[in-house]
Parts: sequence; C-alpha cells; structure tokens
Amino acid sequence: MNYFHTPVFLIAYNRLDALRKLVGWLEGAGYTNIHIIDNASTYPPLLAWLDASPHHVHRMDKNYGHLVLWESGKFKDVIDRRNFVLSDCDVLPDEQCPDDVVARLAAVLERYPNFTKAGLSLRIDDLPDHYSLKAQVLEWEAPFWEHALENGALYEAAVDTTFAYYRPGIGPKDPRWWRSLRTAAPMTARHLPWYADTGKPTEEDIYYQSHLKEMSSQWSTTDPVILKEQNIKLQAEVHALRKELALLKEDPWGHWRMSVRRRIVAAIDRAGLGRLARKLHRRLFR
Repeated sequence: MNYFHTPVFLIAYNRLDALRKLVGWLEGAGYTNIHIIDNASTYPPLLAWLDASPHHVHRMDKNYGHLVLWESGKFKDVIDRRNFVLSDCDVLPDEQCPDDVVARLAAVLERYPNFTKAGLSLRIDDLPDHYSLKAQVLEWEAPFWEHALENGALYEAAVDTTFAYYRPGIGPKDPRWWRSLRTAAPMTARHLPWYADTGKPTEEDIYYQSHLKEMSSQWSTTDPVILKEQNIKLQAEVHALRKELALLKEDPWGHWRMSVRRRIVAAIDRAGLGRLARKLHRRLFR
C-alpha cells in the first residue's frame, strides 16, 4: 500500500504561518493527497494562500470547530470507508520524525486492533519560558506519558485532533473514538502555539484571537478560562476511557457486563421508560 497517498486532512481557521509549515513538511516528506479544511476563515493572507494552493481546499460555510471532518457531513465517503490522517494545522512533526510516519502509524494500529487511532506525541521537554501557559501545559500533558507500551515506544493516551492516523467509520460520538495510542521519539511533534512569545503577539495572533468564535483545537486559545473549561471536559472523557481500559484488562467479564448494562439503560431511555425503570429499581433494591 502506498501510504504517501493516504488522505491527510488539515483543519484551518485564521492561521497561516503554522499551516504553511505543516504543508511544507508534508510536501517535503512526499505526501500527495493533502486536504485543507478551512473553517470559514476571514484572515486575508490565509485566503490568498489558499487560493494559490495546489492541494484540495474545502471551504466551509461556517466554523464547525475541530470536529469539522465529522460535523460538516461533507467527508463521509472518505472517512467511513478508508483510513486517513487528521491534524490541526498548528501541529508540526519534529525534525527527527521519519518521512514514512503514516506507514509507521498504520503498523501500530495493525498491532493493536482494539484502538481507533495512533498519533504523534507532543513534545513538552523544550517549551520556552516566554509561553505564558507553560506550567499548565506541562501539568496537562504529563499524564499522557504515564502508560507506556512496548518498552516506552508507545503510550496509551487520548488523542484529540492532533496528528494521527485513523480507522474508518468511527466518529467522536462513539466511545471508541478515544481509544488512542501515542508514539514516542522520534515520532513526536510540536504544538506550535506553545512556542509563541505570548507577551509579544504577532499580527496573525492578534487577528486570530480577535476573531475566535469556536475552538479549533484543544490548545488554540491563550484565554486560561476557556482553556480550563475545555480541559475539564476532555479530562472527564479521558478518565472514563482509562477506567474502561483498566476494567477491560483486569476483568473482561465485568467489562462485558458493564457494556451490556449501558446498552440496556440506553435502550430504555430511548423508549421513554427511563424514569419509570429507575423508580422501580429504587423500590426493589433500596
């Protein structure tokens, strides 16, 4: 299989510098099926660059956020049928990351059939002090390096929409979407906003922040309040995933019972009988 022709989807919104770097890396590595999904950007330099791009440019009618690949409904023919790569535009593979990274991520998924995606770990060992949220990033990212596999070559860790290779047909509303693996060095990447001098924003930074209406990635804003709210939501999802993985490892039968119970409860709720069933359960087992 020619992994260099794998569909690579990049999510863009009012950011040019990082997108240009990522596209340049992909071109240099030999990838030939690059798709840029623009979330209704208005930044003039980006729009001009997209107009001249030789790659597939998909212009959205509104900002669907970081889940645009699924929420827009425009890419089902691809993502429901074949493997693909998805990345926010501000994630750049490290200098040591091999050109055949997609083939290597595909090999990881082949070894771990119960996982949905395999992505690059994000470096946190070289973050500059002039990034105002450095401490928060270090605290948030550290747990993603705790659950090692294959002698530290891989980690069980949630992947949002940073650079990753996906199985088809599994969307964000499916709990399996969070079943993710991250690779260790040399298959790592930098999240470029973490290297910005937040005390000296660029013209692009100012434009981006002033036009931000939806989060286009987990770390796309420097507003600590918004960042904290997003982190809490994602942490809850990660905690639920880790709990499910631990139960699956320790007690497969217990995991099966829990899964069946969830399906039954969901079916009862869909039938409109949830309140009655819970009331009856309390009377019988109190």
